[in-house]
Amino acid sequence: METNIISVKYEDNYMPKTFSGKAYSYYTAIPVEVGNLVIAPTQNGDKIARVSEINIPEYKVEFFKSSLKLITDKIDREKYLQSNEILKEVA
Repeated sequence: METNIISVKYEDNYMPKTFSGKAYSYYTAIPVEVGNLVIAPTQNGDKIARVSEINIPEYKVEFFKSSLKLITDKIDREKYLQSNEILKEVA
């Protein structure tokens, strides 16, 4: 079953262009696939993150569903990984 709930892993602050650590759940307003790079809103501002899971069932986020934030922008992965250039992709 498809849902608009995904998990992402944030870019490491000390090792740019690597994505590891805990996964965080978000709603998404755009179609994404595992491996896409997105701009994820956080408590401390926007961060670049890599999609690690898609179509997460609602029951897995039931306890914190009301606090999920919304991802609205996907960035060009190749441009970013090669040159640090952040180009938003148009849907």
